[in-house]
Amino acid sequence: MLKPHSILVIAGTDSSGGAGLSRDVAVATELGFAVKPAVTAVTVQSNAAVRRVELIEADLVKAQIAAALEDDAPAAVKIGMLGDGAVVGAVADALQGRDLPIVLDPVIASSSGAQLLSDDGIVAMKERLLPLVTLVTPNLPEAEILGVERLHNSCRAVLLKGGHGEGDVLRDVLMLSQCETVFTAQTQAFTPRGTGCTLSTAIACGLADGLALAAAIRQAHHYVQNWISGLQASD
Repeated sequence: MLKPHSILVIAGTDSSGGAGLSRDVAVATELGFAVKPAVTAVTVQSNAAVRRVELIEADLVKAQIAAALEDDAPAAVKIGMLGDGAVVGAVADALQGRDLPIVLDPVIASSSGAQLLSDDGIVAMKERLLPLVTLVTPNLPEAEILGVERLHNSCRAVLLKGGHGEGDVLRDVLMLSQCETVFTAQTQAFTPRGTGCTLSTAIACGLADGLALAAAIRQAHHYVQNWISGLQASD
């Protein structure tokens, strides 16, 4: 049974179904939330490669968000793939001044290595979007591109994901108000596509439920680990 509140998901589609809006909707639905989708891009993907990307015009992205916020306002926002600087700016304009928890998964490249955020999009994200969001969830390569110092200085909170690190223990580090909280899990033998989407959407759902940030992250962390374990058990 769905809860009375929805979440707004601003992201691209993925024709493989492994990531993007498909994954966001699946996670939110399982956690009891309807999704208001604002589509930023249509991608042609398989599990192995990104074959084509068509970005939605920035004014259309902004109009989708405005319509989603008009009535029955969502309880939280999750942002995924944006594509370029114009779309980043449109999203920032649409969310400016909104009193909503906003989780940004800074999608810069696909798992297969295709660039999904242009250079001007990276600049716009640094300047326009990072200061607006409640939490940004970069992996290690994304944090390097965005700049760790800028993340510290610009964002209210950063969850630095350690999935690209080495070793048997995965460490995700929440940096909030000069304090660090570490979330650990055993490194899984199998890492499916869409883990970043899954984690950030689950965090947004926790925030929509009224959880404090650390509690929402802890709940989402467990959710992701259980999801991966379930996929391995079904193979």
